[in-house]
Amino acid sequence: MQVVATKMKFSILSSGVLALIATLIIWSSYFVALRSGAQSSLTSFDMALLRFIFPAILLSPVLYRSRGKIYQLKKRYLLGIMVGAGLPFYLLSVIASGNVQAVIGSLLVPGVAPVFVTVLAVCFYRERLAKRRVAGLGTVLLGISLLMAENYSAQSSSALFGSLLYLLAAACWAVYTVSVKLAKLSSLEIAALLNISAATGLLVVAPLGVFETNLKVVAWQQILPQLVVMGIFCGLVAVITYGHAINKLGAEMSACWGAMTPVLVAILAFVILKESLQITTIAAMLLITVGGVCANFKLK
Repeated sequence: MQVVATKMKFSILSSGVLALIATLIIWSSYFVALRSGAQSSLTSFDMALLRFIFPAILLSPVLYRSRGKIYQLKKRYLLGIMVGAGLPFYLLSVIASGNVQAVIGSLLVPGVAPVFVTVLAVCFYRERLAKRRVAGLGTVLLGISLLMAENYSAQSSSALFGSLLYLLAAACWAVYTVSVKLAKLSSLEIAALLNISAATGLLVVAPLGVFETNLKVVAWQQILPQLVVMGIFCGLVAVITYGHAINKLGAEMSACWGAMTPVLVAILAFVILKESLQITTIAAMLLITVGGVCANFKLK
């Protein structure tokens, strides 16, 4: 019996780890595609449409079947999911990506989100703040300060503005991570709720002419990568894999390994976007990554 139980535990752990690895790869592509889209002729509204509409259509039957279960959940968990990784989060990321490098976004979202997850756990769920967490949080804050100081000293108001928006996006993502864990929805249900709520918001405002759109004049070579990376992988696959990882490994462990994303983004951004890194950015990357892991990694 003990052998069987050990095998089952290993199987669950393995599926969670594999899901998390897939999520990290997609996240890395996400920030590069985000930066690439911001440098194209696509507007923020166009990118949001490409991100949410296709997954929303595919997942509408899931939401319909699970409507009773979702309706019974506490509304703050539903709101945390819809806002934390939905349209507000995405628009913050899109606007920010037009002002700073892709690696900055990866530092200030998955890199800093573990800090916010820890803060939520301590403030709202009265978890004990261990010494390693204090050390980790301090290291991450040092990295953030270094990064913000670099943007400020460069006298670039747009870079500083983009960094601040990414910090807000990181706070949203932390709320999403905790909400997913507490809501106890399946990965498909999370993906359905997230994408359909965002797509509905976009369709409501589309006829009002509040946002500009260039979809009719933009070449398909610019549209297709956004649709595949954002719509299919980020909008559908990553939501499912990250939700599975959270359910199997826990919110803090998932957020912890999300802090490794900047390293992958830096490599992809250099190869695809030809973005080079300043020494200050590299130092901030090391501080934020190490601090995020230290603050959330639990030794058994």
